[in-house]
Amino acid sequence: MPARRTRRRSRGRRRRSRRNWLLAASKWVVLVSTLAAIGVGAYLIVLDQEITHRFEGRSWSLPARVYAAPLAIYAGLALAPDELVGELKRLGYREARARGELGSGRYLVSGDRIRATLRPFRFADAGRPALPIDVRFKGGRVASVAGTAGPLRYARLEPPVIGSFFASHGEDRLVVAPQDTPPLLIETLKAVEDRNFDSHLGFDIKGMLRALWANVRAGEIEQGGSTLTQQLVRSYYLDNRPTITRKLKEIAFAVILDARFEKTDLMNAYVNEIFLGQDGARAIHGFGLGSYFYFNKPLLELDAHEIALLVAVINGPSFYNPFRHPERAKRRRNLVLATMESDALIDGKTYERAVRQPLALTGTREGGRYYPAFMDLVRLELATDYDRDTLSAQGLAIHTTLDPRIQQTAEAAAKATLSAIERTRGIPVGTLQVAIVLRASQTGDIHAAVGGRQPGRQGFNRALNAKRPVGSLIKPLVYLAALESGRYSLATPVEDVPLVLPEFSDYAPTNHDGKFHGTVPLVRALGDSLNVASVRVGLDIGIGEVAERLGNVTGRYPSAYPSLLLGAYDASPFEVSEIYAVFASGGFRTPAKAVTAVVDAYGETIKRYPIAVEQTSDPKDAATLTRALQIAMERGTGKSSPLAESGVAGKTGTSDNYRDSWFAGYDANSLAVVWVGRDDNQPHGLSGSRGALRVWNSLMARADVSPALGIETKNVSIDYATGLRAMPRCGGTVSIPVPAHQTIRWKPGCEP
Repeated sequence: MPARRTRRRSRGRRRRSRRNWLLAASKWVVLVSTLAAIGVGAYLIVLDQEITHRFEGRSWSLPARVYAAPLAIYAGLALAPDELVGELKRLGYREARARGELGSGRYLVSGDRIRATLRPFRFADAGRPALPIDVRFKGGRVASVAGTAGPLRYARLEPPVIGSFFASHGEDRLVVAPQDTPPLLIETLKAVEDRNFDSHLGFDIKGMLRALWANVRAGEIEQGGSTLTQQLVRSYYLDNRPTITRKLKEIAFAVILDARFEKTDLMNAYVNEIFLGQDGARAIHGFGLGSYFYFNKPLLELDAHEIALLVAVINGPSFYNPFRHPERAKRRRNLVLATMESDALIDGKTYERAVRQPLALTGTREGGRYYPAFMDLVRLELATDYDRDTLSAQGLAIHTTLDPRIQQTAEAAAKATLSAIERTRGIPVGTLQVAIVLRASQTGDIHAAVGGRQPGRQGFNRALNAKRPVGSLIKPLVYLAALESGRYSLATPVEDVPLVLPEFSDYAPTNHDGKFHGTVPLVRALGDSLNVASVRVGLDIGIGEVAERLGNVTGRYPSAYPSLLLGAYDASPFEVSEIYAVFASGGFRTPAKAVTAVVDAYGETIKRYPIAVEQTSDPKDAATLTRALQIAMERGTGKSSPLAESGVAGKTGTSDNYRDSWFAGYDANSLAVVWVGRDDNQPHGLSGSRGALRVWNSLMARADVSPALGIETKNVSIDYATGLRAMPRCGGTVSIPVPAHQTIRWKPGCEP
């Protein structure tokens, strides 16, 4: 009996002990749960505030976009119908089949007549709405330009984007507003990526299961499992590490965003944030930029098959890269099109037509038509006014002077001519390099810059940075100083006889042909590039005078040695263009410029870059020098040029041992400087006329050449060889301006 009572008491104590333990454990669970709930709640409150604040104040880094100069179409412009069509296609315009289809970004060709509706664009000087134009042609020129209200003085195409300044993280985007986003894109995104977008709370279990089942049936990823809001969170707030913690954060963030913001705000953020591809170091974000990257046209102008491709690449921009994997991308695009049809977003006829379409990529893959040599000039010009952060984040529009037609002509001329030279002269293929700077003769606007044989690649910019001996290119500077001294004219006799300079270690210049030519007129000394005569002229006016003139242009003042007079001076093609600009503009220094204006993200012009003009030489003397350089083309070292008799002015240059081949020439409109050589500085055997001049010929032959500008003067006819007056009937004569006080003897037998 006592034993049973003892056992009952023992069992009772154990039951009470268990109850006490359970009670204590329950209290701890409640306490821990309460604390956890408080902690989670506090975390969610802080998270809510942080996410909401960041989303409300969201501002993407908007890289500055760099625009070429717009093509202005006006009566008299040398432009053929096929050239205008080429420009329109380059801008992403599409051909219409009838006038009724002439919406924004469309054109219609009818023989020598082109109708188009130009897109709206904010130029540096004014905004322009969509503009219907009617252009008629005759004889390879524009005959007339009209709008809906009658004749137009001119019409400007919107300029192409030629580059951008994006931040070190590489993100690039064009932000689009909801009204600039096609409804078909929005509905397709919902159908493919998030069917319950309008109703879920940011996270959709059913959607995940449905997507999983659809993908299993299709045998590939047909639908995404994450909601659009989750994808936005992943791109905007988090990273892509596949961890449980990151996924839970993603869901929490998505729920908060969905609770705090309208669906339209979330969709617009998604449209501008989503990653759509990689372009070298540049990450393509948002459909606004994606539309240009893949199709080179605004988002609102995309057709169904193009919208489908953009949506298709979301799931794997690298895997479905249409440039590298076109067939894979096309299959994915067609799956999206099938979803669009099954959801009645497009009809069956549109679907059948869309799936038959090629990918038709016309965008800017891997830099497209970006021009690194010219962009270096833009950076250089902007550096004094804008820092890197401003250029990469504030959505500026940089308007420039680049003419894409001239740029592409320069690139083609360089490529074809170098290949021909290497082939015909037995030079190892690919060893020659080239640099070109082409600018407006009167204003300094740079229209083209070629920094190397592969101009589309970023690398060493020879046009701006390759400083090489200029050779005889320097001689016009010597002769301009002589003309300005008042002691010389183009008819002044100059001695081309042996010369030794004891004060300069017996320096004894020689001529290229190894001969001496006796007494010659100054115009021949320059035209035939006679070294000895040029040194004599330079010594007479003072080597220091030439050195100072060089330094005033380049900022680098050379030592006053006689060899300077023959081009023992290193300069870049860009610097040479600055020197020759004084000759081409009639004695005025017009510094080169690549930028015309900067416009902020709100369309306000915040800075203009006007033409700067400074008179540095007497216009009469500059015009006289231009006439001498025209004669150098007609009778001297440039006479092999097919343009020699067209009134162009120019000068060849060759450095010692044929290491550098130069030519600088100009007409009334353009000044172009060309350098040809090797990066290893080895001889290539090309004089200025056999190398650089040939590139210049090819470039200028495609231009509308006009005689270089001069001043109306009373000219006289002289014998080119001797400088004596001679009537043209004698042959071998040139017409030159001479001062009224100068008397020139007549050549026997050549008098009037």
